Amino acid sequence: MKKYHVLAAVLLFFTLAAVFSNTAKAAEPMPAKVIASSLSVRENASPRAKVIGSLSRYTALSVYGQAPGGWSEIRFQNRRAYVPSSQLKTAKSTIVVTFGDSNTQGTNWKQNPSYPQAAKWAVKLGQTYTVVNSGIGGDTSVMGRDRFQQDVLNKRPDVVTIMFGTNDAVIRSNGQARVSKAKFEQNIRYFTDTLKAKKIRVVLMTTPPVVQGVFYKRYDEKLYQKYSGARQWNDSYNAIIRKVAKEERVTLIDNYQNMNLAAGGATDQKLILSGLIDSSGTHLTPKGADMIYQSVNRVLSR
Repeated sequence: MKKYHVLAAVLLFFTLAAVFSNTAKAAEPMPAKVIASSLSVRENASPRAKVIGSLSRYTALSVYGQAPGGWSEIRFQNRRAYVPSSQLKTAKSTIVVTFGDSNTQGTNWKQNPSYPQAAKWAVKLGQTYTVVNSGIGGDTSVMGRDRFQQDVLNKRPDVVTIMFGTNDAVIRSNGQARVSKAKFEQNIRYFTDTLKAKKIRVVLMTTPPVVQGVFYKRYDEKLYQKYSGARQWNDSYNAIIRKVAKEERVTLIDNYQNMNLAAGGATDQKLILSGLIDSSGTHLTPKGADMIYQSVNRVLSR
């Protein structure tokens, strides 16, 4: 008899756990926006159901579930209601193309093997949105322009994040940058203008600060001395991004300033202690990648 009661109690526990688990999942709403010019709200999931109100285009709401026949369950005037799913755009149906170099791709630097796939900021963003990662390690904005049609426009994105500059700014042995500032600005404006013309949201991002002491193990320090060092030189390319964002009136995420602020200052020592930049001096750690993820996610949720 005691064994029976124990078994019954165990079964009851797991049954209740399953119920509460399913309830919790059902209660998690998904952000959405109305894409129809005007959307009728109905009391039941049927085109013949009573209309209890309407929503205008771009109204933000939450979807609590799906009903047969292509209906989404929402809350309207503190009651359960339904609208056609085809007239909504949910976060997951929003296509985000992340466009840039290794710090967008999430390259695992050879000296940083602890950087797992799940820690990449574009992968994290994919938990909420449909993300196409078009970051390629070593790319300059010129290389990005060559593949812009295929890797960005052909993906039919709703949003594109753009982060180039680290490779563009590298000074070669002849004293010239890989991509001049004039050409860099031309490319960033081309990306921005083309996307804006297609009604695609643009998010420009500055590149992370360079840890100079490590950077100079790969590049000649003397080439950067007249520019007050590699960090300042790289930031002069970021200044172009800030300028374009302001003049084109597009969203800017200033990773350079955000990371310097988080580190408590733009010095090698503070940047290293911050744990945001890895041992290459130019690539992100998982902590740095998470910082960018948080910034992008916050911008896209508005």
